[in-house]
Amino acid sequence: MESLFSIFLLFVAAIVAILTYMYVPSMPVIALTTASAVALAAGVWWHWTQFSQDYRTSTWQESFRNYASYVMVFAVIVLSYGFYVLVYSGSSLQTYAAQAITSAREVGTRVTATIASGTSRAAAALTAEEEAVPASRNFAANRNPGRNRSANFLT
Repeated sequence: MESLFSIFLLFVAAIVAILTYMYVPSMPVIALTTASAVALAAGVWWHWTQFSQDYRTSTWQESFRNYASYVMVFAVIVLSYGFYVLVYSGSSLQTYAAQAITSAREVGTRVTATIASGTSRAAAALTAEEEAVPASRNFAANRNPGRNRSANFLT
C-alpha cells in the first residue's frame, strides 16, 4: 500500500508541475505575489493551529536564552569585520567590482555614441529630404490642420 501511495503522490506532483509550467508564466506578477502571500499566511496559521501545544510545552531551548546576547554581540563583530575586509582592504572582490564598473561605463559610452550617431544620421536624412521637396509642395502639405501628425511619421 505504501508504494501505491507514493506513486499517487508522484502523479499529483507531476500534474501540479505541468499546470504550474503552463499557467504561471502567463500570470501577472501582482497575482503571483498576492497568491504567495495568502498561501504563506494560511500555511503559518495552519501550522500554528496544529503545533501550538507542542511549541508551548517545548522547553529544551530555554537553556539557550541566557546566551542570546553573547551570540548577537559575536554576530555583530563578525559582520563588522567582514564588512571591513570587503570594503576597506584590498580583497579580490574589489578588483571584480572595479572591472564591472569599468565594463559598464565602456558599454554605456558605446551605446551613447551609437545612439548619437544614429540620431545625427536620421536628422541629416530628414533635412536632406525636406530640402528635396519644393517649398510650395511642402507648404501645401502643411495646410491641413485636421490631420494626425504622429500617424504621418509612422507611415
